[in-house]
Amino acid sequence: MLTSYQYDFNGVPYDEKDPGSQTWMYARDARAQQTNAPAHKARPYPSNFNNGEKLPLSTPGVPGPKGNQQWLHYPLVPGRAAAWVPTERRGGVRSFYTVGQPNDFDVGYHDKATGTSAGGSGNFVLADYHPSVRASGTAGASASGQHI
Repeated sequence: MLTSYQYDFNGVPYDEKDPGSQTWMYARDARAQQTNAPAHKARPYPSNFNNGEKLPLSTPGVPGPKGNQQWLHYPLVPGRAAAWVPTERRGGVRSFYTVGQPNDFDVGYHDKATGTSAGGSGNFVLADYHPSVRASGTAGASASGQHI
């Protein structure tokens, strides 16, 4: 039996106003949403992300105006492949990526248990990535999706 790759928000609901909302998302849905993410800053998203939390992002970012590295972040919506649109309320899950490279990204979420920002949102935490797993006795897959 093969289970799908997924990002885990460690029990933190996608929507803090709905405690029963999803606490994980399929990696395939995140990838599908990112294919439609703007490559450059736009209003209201993607917006600049300065990584004040010092997350170990896998993408390089670009030099910001104050000499710090800067990324873009964009809302992700668990449970679907369609991208977030500005007419929807956004939850706490975001992709983080370098300007011009939306298909190379990390997934994170707001988590008030780690502190709050000046705006009152939880600090960002990277989601745990869980690669596909096969039933015992069969090969699994690495994080890159290559069978091992």
